[in-house]
Amino acid sequence: MKKIIAGFAAFICFITLTLLPINASAHTDNSEGYSKITVEKDKLHIELHLDFFELGRLIDFGVRTGVEEDLLNSALAKQRGAVAEYLDSHFEVFIDGAKARGAVISTDIENRVGRDYAKIGLEFPIPSDKSSIQIHYSVFFDDNDSMHRNIMSYDLDNKKGQFIFNAEDREFNAGKESLAGQFLRFVQLGFHHIMIGYDHILFVIALVFGARRISDVLKVISIFTLAHSITLGLTALKLVQFPADIIEPLIALSIAFVAVENYFGFSPKYRFAVVFGFGLIHGVGFAGALQLSNDVTWRSILSIFSFNIGVEAGQALIILILFPLLVYIRKFKWSTIVQAAATVGIFGMGIIWYFERFFA
Repeated sequence: MKKIIAGFAAFICFITLTLLPINASAHTDNSEGYSKITVEKDKLHIELHLDFFELGRLIDFGVRTGVEEDLLNSALAKQRGAVAEYLDSHFEVFIDGAKARGAVISTDIENRVGRDYAKIGLEFPIPSDKSSIQIHYSVFFDDNDSMHRNIMSYDLDNKKGQFIFNAEDREFNAGKESLAGQFLRFVQLGFHHIMIGYDHILFVIALVFGARRISDVLKVISIFTLAHSITLGLTALKLVQFPADIIEPLIALSIAFVAVENYFGFSPKYRFAVVFGFGLIHGVGFAGALQLSNDVTWRSILSIFSFNIGVEAGQALIILILFPLLVYIRKFKWSTIVQAAATVGIFGMGIIWYFERFFA
């Protein structure tokens, strides 16, 4: 009977892992956007980045994934009128309480973190740089993706900061955004990012599987946290830059490597060095969700800090759920079968993601 239970548990564990989304990004968020807003003389300038193919679900561009960037650019330019019409009712700017009539002045394609983005330039007339500015943002929320987010950097009348549009926070009032609001939004973004990042989750799970005591968990997670915090900050502030087509395969490879390491049991000193090295790589991956402006300000540092807190909160939740369950399972003889099945599943996912990202 115990063997049947053990076999069933191992089977469920293996199937659960293999049913995770098998795609190159291993993230469920596919429409995260970015924007930058500035004022110059009597013009309000907006640089809006939207996932091209997510926008293509609403506007027929007539192109498929995998085509050359020039073709994407031409398709976007041909549909500039349709894009402007959509944004007129989904990206509304109010100046001194009245809706401003802007125009799409440029379109382009830009690849960010392995995705093609429609880079849309908007311009709105503004009476003076002292005018009150309000933005209503409802892109994708109601017609396409309720989980969509847009990370906005702004520089308005010497007021600099970041704001995150989501389905619950659709309105931005210039000069009225509190530090507490910014802090909480970026904590939420960090937590959200790790919860949708199955590759990061599997790496944390692999680290926990290799730990026998809670002290071991705390050590490896502390080392991982220290490492990814370093590269997260440096990359988000654009002090260092690494191409996504190198980082993403390495993240996948780190999952497979730690799974193998758990099986063979390398020395603790070697393991800590490996965790630190892979932590540096994962930090670059985390930073891909921020894409802040090039200006280094204390508000941008606050955004990075709070985002990192959200990431740590997500990791802590995973550990709090997994480790007590793992300790309980280890009381039974059949626990080795379950852990072996889970290790094979984690290794398999890491290898699949590695080759998908390497050849993508």
